Amino acid sequence: MTAYRKFTRIRIACLFLGGSVALLWPTMATAQNGAAPRDIPEGFVLPGPPPVNAPEAGASRPAAPSEAPADPMAFARTPEKATTDWPCVQRRVETISPAQIWNGPDLSRAEDVERTEAMRALVDRVVARRHSLDEAETMVRASVHELPPAERQATATALFIDILDRLNAERGEVMAGIERYGAKQKALAQRLREESAEFARLRQRPDASPTKIEEARQALVWDTRIFDERRQSLTYVCEVPVLIEQRAFGLGRAIASAL
Repeated sequence: MTAYRKFTRIRIACLFLGGSVALLWPTMATAQNGAAPRDIPEGFVLPGPPPVNAPEAGASRPAAPSEAPADPMAFARTPEKATTDWPCVQRRVETISPAQIWNGPDLSRAEDVERTEAMRALVDRVVARRHSLDEAETMVRASVHELPPAERQATATALFIDILDRLNAERGEVMAGIERYGAKQKALAQRLREESAEFARLRQRPDASPTKIEEARQALVWDTRIFDERRQSLTYVCEVPVLIEQRAFGLGRAIASAL
């Protein structure tokens, strides 16, 4: 297993366990050797050019403003409530913007293009992941080359827009499924914490039934196994939106290069 995959699995586990990260790594916020910060030596000068508009050495400090702000923390705002169900290390981006992947003609040229059955069939073929990206790029290049020169740019641009719309819709469905997957993992992690605490309480009770203790142990082992298997699978599931992004970029590049 590469160091990257180990790091990825650790980060995913931390996302699932939420507040338990502090229990796993309690010393992350402290210095490694526990030493206090050193004092700045007297006469120390920060290297580099002086700051712009810096006062001359020995100059008096500017006068303080006559009026202090009414609320010095007025700039602070409560951050928006974010979802905690996204379990992937990749940043969540809602949609792929055309400006990110398209360097062809103005997209407005596609507004008056009538979508034909041949165009819709081509979109169906190239967005399907059963075809490799190289095969899909070859198909769109060949289709663009066959277009009449007078209609080529507008029709090719319309083709790109339709492909991107389909890939964005597919990617949105995949991301929604990943969030549901992450929510289930989060709930399972909470259940594991509760089962672990209950198992510890049972073992400490002198009147606890050995049968009950064994049932609690087996339930904890089984749920832990399910959690670990799902966590390992999630590493690959999170790559699907990235693959869709790569397909959109590759097809857009292929269409633009064929013009």
